[in-house]
Amino acid sequence: MLFLFGFFIPFHVRSTRFSTRSQAPKTISPTDVFEFNSKFTDKMRRIKIPFPAVDEKKKIIEDLDKDRPYAIDASIVRIMKRHKVLAHQQLAVECVQKLGRMFKPDVKAIEKRIKDLISREYLERDKDNPNLYK
Repeated sequence: MLFLFGFFIPFHVRSTRFSTRSQAPKTISPTDVFEFNSKFTDKMRRIKIPFPAVDEKKKIIEDLDKDRPYAIDASIVRIMKRHKVLAHQQLAVECVQKLGRMFKPDVKAIEKRIKDLISREYLERDKDNPNLYK
C-alpha cells in the first residue's frame, strides 16, 4: 500500500502525472517518496475525493443541534440587554437576523427558548401587555 499525505494512492493514480518522484524506476517500493504535482492538469482524468462517512456527518449535525439552544439563548439575552423592553415579534425578528450568520433558527425554537428563559427568570412578560418582554 502506498500513502500520500495519509491517503491511500491506488495504482492507476500512481502511474499518472498527479504525483512525482525523485527517482523514476519502473517498480515502486515502500521507501519511494512521492510529492504532489501542483502543475498537473488533465481534462480527461478525474480524481475522486471520498466524502466523510454518514455516521460522522450525523454526529456533527447532532453536535451542532445541541449547541444551537445555547446560541439562541445568548442572542436573546444580548438583544434584551440592549433594548430593555421589546415586543415578541421584534425580538424574534432581531434574533433571526443576529443568528442568520451562523444558522437559520426556527421561530418555534426561538419561542421555546423564550419560554425557557422566562421560567429561569432571565426574562419576564410585561404585566399590562403580555406581548412585551422585559
